[in-house]
Amino acid sequence: MDSMNAVKLISPTLLFLMTLGMGMTMTWDDVKRIARYPKAITVGAINQAVVLPLVGFAMVLAFDVSPEIAVGIMLLTFCPGGVGSNISTLLARGDIALSVSLTLISGCLIVITLPVLTNAAMVYFLGEELTRTLPVGETALRLTLMVLLPVSLGMWINHHWPRFTGRAEGYVKASGFILLSLMIVGVLVKEYGTFLAYSQQAGTVVTALCATTMTIGFVSARLFRLNRAQSTSICIEVGIQNTLLALVIAGILGKAYLTIPAVIYVVVSSAMLLVVIAWANVPESWLPWRARPSQERR
Repeated sequence: MDSMNAVKLISPTLLFLMTLGMGMTMTWDDVKRIARYPKAITVGAINQAVVLPLVGFAMVLAFDVSPEIAVGIMLLTFCPGGVGSNISTLLARGDIALSVSLTLISGCLIVITLPVLTNAAMVYFLGEELTRTLPVGETALRLTLMVLLPVSLGMWINHHWPRFTGRAEGYVKASGFILLSLMIVGVLVKEYGTFLAYSQQAGTVVTALCATTMTIGFVSARLFRLNRAQSTSICIEVGIQNTLLALVIAGILGKAYLTIPAVIYVVVSSAMLLVVIAWANVPESWLPWRARPSQERR
């Protein structure tokens, strides 16, 4: 089977499975929390929806990458958050509720923003070379079925059968991550030549993007006087992208080069997350600032 056909067939199922697992950890309180803590939610959402794409655009221009890689990197910036960010926030002692709330918001927004912004990026960078764009209506419907529906279904299951979700959640996520790893390995094997040709320039930009957005996320949160846990959550939510969603879009378009930044991002972001997790577990008393109250100042 051709690698892009495999991505097109497998990635939507994987995205549904992993998003279902995320939904099984959520309750209606996570939705109500969006209105309860507006400052932290607003800072995080603006970082995800506005700052992240702008930084990505500046990066691809500054590093003068090929148009194909530029589109792949911009696609990543249009896919913030995801299941991985919630797990990473837990390990980094961040605000889990804030992380889940931001993931929920981004999941709702991308149904509309992802196809529109992806098409805009393809037109801008590929121009006359462009042979295909995303059908906005069809893509929005697919995203609804692959992102919003499984989250809602997972929340419904958790509400009615909490004991079942407590037992099944780990298995759902673990199986998703294993299958994702196998799919990425398969893409690397099949598209090794394409990956080798673009990996160096993509790797440089992806590393700079991840480091810069994480730093901006954390610093901006501190500037708005959010506490350390909230700042860590926003740092991770802005810096860690939904690479599986990017692979789904690459599969829809049938463009192998769009998978390269996403695959590299998995490796780079994992390495940076280890640093963030280690730093986040340093006692507050060792840091230049003192501990702040656990709730944001409204």
